[in-house]
Amino acid sequence: IYGLPHFDFHFYTITPEAVAAIPPYEVDSSKHKNWPAPDYFPATYFNPGGGVPKMGVHWLDFTSPELNGATFTQTFIYGSYDGQVTFYEPMITEAFILANPAFERAIPQPAKVQKTGYYPTKMRIAKISGITNIILEGFVLRQAS
Repeated sequence: IYGLPHFDFHFYTITPEAVAAIPPYEVDSSKHKNWPAPDYFPATYFNPGGGVPKMGVHWLDFTSPELNGATFTQTFIYGSYDGQVTFYEPMITEAFILANPAFERAIPQPAKVQKTGYYPTKMRIAKISGITNIILEGFVLRQAS
């Protein structure tokens, strides 16, 4: 499904040191398997299994077109490790970026957040002065619950 040339844009909520310390799933899966409660992910998200070194577990939206027979173009992934939501990831094909210098989509929202703070509600592609920017925006203040 995700074999087309693409970019993964990880927006981490943990320190670079914490990212670097995430081991391969095959070396130590215990913290990969320590998932946050379901309410910390959008209702349509699921864990396809496994984990990735320096990333953790990737959570996918089962309503995404590429998981329902369409060709993969762009999607939005949540990540977790050791009981925490640790990253937000727009994953976008090179072809989609080249064909869409101006694009915006809503980011699916979880019912709850683990930490009080500002959370993005939109992802945008914006080509400005020949530079393509991948932007998270529309931040709203949410309270930990």
